[in-house]
Amino acid sequence: MDIKLTKDSDALICLLYKQYCQCRKDGISKTDAKYFGCSSDIQRNIIPKWIFADVDETCRELGRAGLLECNVSDQMVIRCWLSDPGIIYMENRFKDGLVSLLEYIKLLPFI
Repeated sequence: MDIKLTKDSDALICLLYKQYCQCRKDGISKTDAKYFGCSSDIQRNIIPKWIFADVDETCRELGRAGLLECNVSDQMVIRCWLSDPGIIYMENRFKDGLVSLLEYIKLLPFI
């Protein structure tokens, strides 16, 4: 899978995948673990340091890359979830699992 992402998109997909992995570890079903709600939910719960408009646009970027599925209404992401290709991309990217993902996230300067 040859996917090119902006630094913001890369950071957000890593944070979303971290959340997904934690939910699965906690026994939450795949369907529920993949779901993140709207872009304001993501901003509030996952990346509060970013302004809402940047979170919303970055969700759209990830949607265009095929890593997220997004429903949009009134020019805002109202529902989004990790796509199967998004999970596969992240599984193959961090072959050592959650530990290497967490180490990578620590290096991100803007989260």
